[in-house]
Amino acid sequence: MPRYCLFGDTVNTASRMESTGLPYRIHVNRSTVQTLVSLNEGYKIEVRGQTELKGKGIEETYWLVGKAGFPKELPKPMDIKPGDAWQEMVNQEIKASFRKANRSDGRPRSSKKAEPGPRGEDAGMGHGMWPNLGEQLL
Repeated sequence: MPRYCLFGDTVNTASRMESTGLPYRIHVNRSTVQTLVSLNEGYKIEVRGQTELKGKGIEETYWLVGKAGFPKELPKPMDIKPGDAWQEMVNQEIKASFRKANRSDGRPRSSKKAEPGPRGEDAGMGHGMWPNLGEQLL
């Protein structure tokens, strides 16, 4: 149970931006772009275009795509076209990431299920809510 609740225009805008965004993209509005540009830190921004935000109307929105001198490669956004079932594409990518992580963690694999812990919890998860979640997703 949260100890506080946030609400208001900022939270509503953030929610609308998230719901109209795309996977592997950082969706920002004009005020965020203005702040990033004023920092003069080399943030790279692309115009996304006109986006309808429920309760706010149509606004020009942008993608934050990187930062000059950032040493790590960023994930490449998926090539999503209108009407694509991108949620399934994301699910497949998540499953592939789990498989890759399970192959590269150095621990031997066992097909045996985790034994319940002292309070009926699964040993590997620390709680019984989602036993063997990684295995189920594979």
